[in-house]
Amino acid sequence: MYGRRSYGRQRSEAWYMDGGANDEGYHHKYCYSCARKTEHDLSSCIPCGDRAIRRASLRKQVRTVNVGEHTIKVYPDGKKYCSCKGFQFRKQCKHIGMVA
Repeated sequence: MYGRRSYGRQRSEAWYMDGGANDEGYHHKYCYSCARKTEHDLSSCIPCGDRAIRRASLRKQVRTVNVGEHTIKVYPDGKKYCSCKGFQFRKQCKHIGMVA
């Protein structure tokens, strides 16, 4: 089935999965996670991958808290950084203790 045709052109496996379309391996099939027919590449569902990327980016957001005139950034791993001069020199300040 995947060999040469009578007209002399050899087709790739992706061409047969697409039904002859030229979109390089993308095809539609039923996804059990989405519970509908979605676009897939050779290994996975495209909408499921997009949702995973979106969830990962939301988890990695930096939270900023204002304490008086100073801004404290709280990163997802729990590290806190303050914009005051004391923190820049000593890596500690009273403002970080004020943030929960």
